[in-house]
Amino acid sequence: MPLGEFIEPDRSLEDIANPAEKLGIELFSGFRALYTSAIQRGQNRIFDRIIDRQQQQTDLPYEDQCSSQYYFDLVRTLRDFNGQYDRVAEVGVYMGGASAFIAGCMGSFDFDLDLIDLHAPYLQFTHERVRRLYPEAARRIRLFHGDLPSYVRRVIMKETGHNYVVHHDGAHDFNGVVKDMASLFYVKDSITALIAQDTHLRGTLKYMNFVDLALHAVFGTDMSYAPIGTSYEPGSAMALPNQYQGNYFIPGAPEGMVLPMSMNTFKYPHPLLNMDDFLPPEA
Repeated sequence: MPLGEFIEPDRSLEDIANPAEKLGIELFSGFRALYTSAIQRGQNRIFDRIIDRQQQQTDLPYEDQCSSQYYFDLVRTLRDFNGQYDRVAEVGVYMGGASAFIAGCMGSFDFDLDLIDLHAPYLQFTHERVRRLYPEAARRIRLFHGDLPSYVRRVIMKETGHNYVVHHDGAHDFNGVVKDMASLFYVKDSITALIAQDTHLRGTLKYMNFVDLALHAVFGTDMSYAPIGTSYEPGSAMALPNQYQGNYFIPGAPEGMVLPMSMNTFKYPHPLLNMDDFLPPEA
């Protein structure tokens, strides 16, 4: 399947009890945000409604990779920027954890959603999960099979007149995040805000998880941001390498960062560098 283009949802998944199995997606922890959402309940009606919907989907095998506090703050962030964007671009979907909460906001805040991932099975699973939750929103969701620089070139640059919130939970390695962030320079006037996840993540050298440092490389050491999500205490089990990829979280660091574009400037790339430096011309 070629990269860098929109793909259609797989309708054959609609009547399958376990789409993840058919798509070959492995579940690791089985964690679900609704298991730990009680502490956020009663503070935001939209968040509460989303959790209520998810309670009805307990038979679907899936897992979430963010804390319930992160998803709560994500809903609040979309509310805070309401009226300043008409499209959300979510980069890196896995099994639709953030997608389910973003889609749950579409009716209230009136925006379209583009899901972006290099792995088509993740796109297909996420679309099916969200479709079952919000069939009324599915017609406003598109699936882009590719990376963020490809999406910037082939969608944002061509479909002018839109304002975006970009939710980034894709590449976590330093070089990959720098490449993604740098591509936004070429469409910076169309970006209202950037939301980056896993800014507290570290692991082995094999994965080079340095999302926070990559953001500083692009936006500078004086980068302006609001922390979102959960910060873990020193000594927490979450601050120890896990059994899967050796990943762990830095104690006291925010799980995510929200960067309003009006309050930040690109320190990289140089304005004379061409978009082709981040996306080969033939891609």
